[in-house]
Amino acid sequence: MGWFTKKENSWEIKHSWLAILSLFFPFVFPPLGMLYMGIVGKIRSLLYGSFLWMALYTGVYFFYFFIGNTTFFKLLSFCVFLGGAVVVSMYLRVFLQRLHLRYIINLEWSKKYDYKDFIRRKNISEILSVSTFIDSLTKWQTVVKNAEVRGYIAKMILLVKKITSQNDQFVSELFLERHAYSIENILQQYYQIELSKIENDVIKEAEEKLRFTIGQASQAFENELTGKMKFQNMSIEAESSAYLEDMKTRGLL
Repeated sequence: MGWFTKKENSWEIKHSWLAILSLFFPFVFPPLGMLYMGIVGKIRSLLYGSFLWMALYTGVYFFYFFIGNTTFFKLLSFCVFLGGAVVVSMYLRVFLQRLHLRYIINLEWSKKYDYKDFIRRKNISEILSVSTFIDSLTKWQTVVKNAEVRGYIAKMILLVKKITSQNDQFVSELFLERHAYSIENILQQYYQIELSKIENDVIKEAEEKLRFTIGQASQAFENELTGKMKFQNMSIEAESSAYLEDMKTRGLL
């Protein structure tokens, strides 16, 4: 994972070459860096900003050629060059994140994307179905040694089957979005702690926290099932009431 994205550091450096040049050579490259980042990342504000900074840079160099190397020129050029480098560095994170998203989706100009949330959803979508999630839980139940955690996982498997038993795709996708990716990460971390066989206060505290979280997750599954059943009962009652009212209107009751 890189500094600003989920890609490797080498990938970020490779695609930041013009931004890096802008920071090391602020007297030339910042407007070009803004233009490149604005076009590739589809950042309209940065694209327009590049034209403004090109005008400022042009004005600074014209001032030098026609007025000379005065104290005012030194102050003006320092502010303009520093400002250009600062703007590039401010947009670097957004540019890299949008560039990563560009490999996944078709970016829209100036549309804001929640990078972390999008990547989280993408990771969730890689869990193709409820059945694969159940298979994954079953795998963790097999390899985890702690009996209490295995019990929580068994409870989760049972509840997942009940919650998604009606083959409602929307309900299944929503359930996976809420729980699947986080549960996978938590169980993996817990299993790694078990494998480490390290015994100290820090590891013990982390193990207890993860075990408590897994227990709370199983309770959340149960609450979701209860909520679903209440919703179904409300739907039945509403449908029954509507049916009886219709029969009364028709004079059949």
